[in-house]
Amino acid sequence: MISADLAISDAELTRLYGRDYFHGQEYFDYVAEEQSLKLNFRLRIATLQRLIHNLATSELFEIGCAYGFFLDQVRGAVRSAAGVDISAAAVAFAVAERGVDARQGDYLTMDLGRQVDIVTLWDTIEHLKRPDLFVEKIACDVRPGGHIALTTSDIGSLNARLRGRHWRMIHPPTHLHYFSVHSISRLLDKNGFDLVHVSHPGQSRTLGEMAYLVLARQMNKPALFTLFERLPIVRWRFTLNLFDIIFVVARRR
Repeated sequence: MISADLAISDAELTRLYGRDYFHGQEYFDYVAEEQSLKLNFRLRIATLQRLIHNLATSELFEIGCAYGFFLDQVRGAVRSAAGVDISAAAVAFAVAERGVDARQGDYLTMDLGRQVDIVTLWDTIEHLKRPDLFVEKIACDVRPGGHIALTTSDIGSLNARLRGRHWRMIHPPTHLHYFSVHSISRLLDKNGFDLVHVSHPGQSRTLGEMAYLVLARQMNKPALFTLFERLPIVRWRFTLNLFDIIFVVARRR
């Protein structure tokens, strides 16, 4: 496991995830990626349905629900779905535009008032200052026999090892921790979870979003991206798998 060598306050962390984070900083246009993101989520839901026989009667809670696209997609597959996100702008959109049960806040200070059947963290755990405290609290909030499901980047993957410090997932201060399959498994086991699924899924994105990440973010050539986004192929969508994203599902002992 690798962590970013920096200190950041809770207030600074909250400021990072304003509207600009989803529009022009971490993402080119998060809302424009809705259909791509929902395709990713549908595949994850299908995996959960295969693994969890009672998913349809389960109560689900999502940490890092952002604009509510997963909650919107999953609510027909579970008994109830709710979520939390640190971004006020994202939660406002989720509630007003997608009509999902989302709230703004810090999960670590929340009292859910009951135990739930499954907690999900999609591309979230790497953003947390103390992922260990989150998993410890999740273990208390999930019923015995319930599940945690998450995705995160894989620092132990071949792509990460070949790219080194130039790997696309290394960009603090938003990404603070970098797990391998081994280290995420140890964290879950320490908190009473047994692995039931590990895979490396592909990610659906538009060509525009991929070009933004490569040209504007990694190469620091925004002018090239400006030229690219004028092309008619900018909204074309496809799935790419570099086998450097971990999808983990674990059952609470």
